[in-house]
Amino acid sequence: MRKVIVFFSLLCLALPLLAGCEYLGLGKKGHDDLEEARSFVRQRDFIEAEKSFERYLRRNPEGSARWEVWNQLVDIARDVRHDSRSAKELMEGMLVEYENNPYRLRVIREQLGAEYERSRNYERAINLYAALASDEGATEIQRASAYRGLARIYLRRLEFTMAEEALQACIGLGAESGLLAQCRYELAGAYMVMEKTDTSIQELELILQLDAQNPKNPQNPKNPKNPVDESIRVQAVFNLADALEQKGDKARARALFESIKESYPNSRVIEMRLEYLNKK
Repeated sequence: MRKVIVFFSLLCLALPLLAGCEYLGLGKKGHDDLEEARSFVRQRDFIEAEKSFERYLRRNPEGSARWEVWNQLVDIARDVRHDSRSAKELMEGMLVEYENNPYRLRVIREQLGAEYERSRNYERAINLYAALASDEGATEIQRASAYRGLARIYLRRLEFTMAEEALQACIGLGAESGLLAQCRYELAGAYMVMEKTDTSIQELELILQLDAQNPKNPQNPKNPKNPVDESIRVQAVFNLADALEQKGDKARARALFESIKESYPNSRVIEMRLEYLNKK
């Protein structure tokens, strides 16, 4: 009973548009509320949809569609009303409701951590990311995302050792090459911020080695499910060329820039870098 009271109090706080928390009326018109809300979403009448979703939650504390409804309310608050505070309050309520559901708890932690990170409440974001990163039942993708979130925050706070440890832990997950490349790419960037150019170059070289090991033919049975993303590969080549140019290895820098002339998003940038190198 105490949990129900706590949950209902959180729900009242999380739904700022409510005129007040009404008598629950368990199950009363719950189906109608849900269908009405879905109809309003299809019509893009999000104000009315929000009201109907809220009524569904109040009237159906054990409703089978509560997960859908919570997420719809978060989407409306965050993406339609651009109300980050309400979105976070809703997700905090979801943490209470789904505290015994590990799968859904992981999804909430990842999304809520990102929301707190965007609003610069770094301590709360770290708490959520750390819980997800240490959860051995979470997927590699979820844990890697959490470690990368931790690293971003630590870099913003100039806590370089903590950022490096988070990204090394990300690499240590043994993830498939796509995730591994993402973690190494961000670690290389962190080393550049830390003015460890040689170490950054080593990480970028490792990314290219990963890519070289991945056949591009999807029919090849050895092709990994998660190969190095092309955008990561191209940017890693660019950053490596830039670092080598700074180190004075202009010949290799030139060759690397040449290799991404057709694939880099802004070809004019590559042309300008090559023009500069060719003058030297």
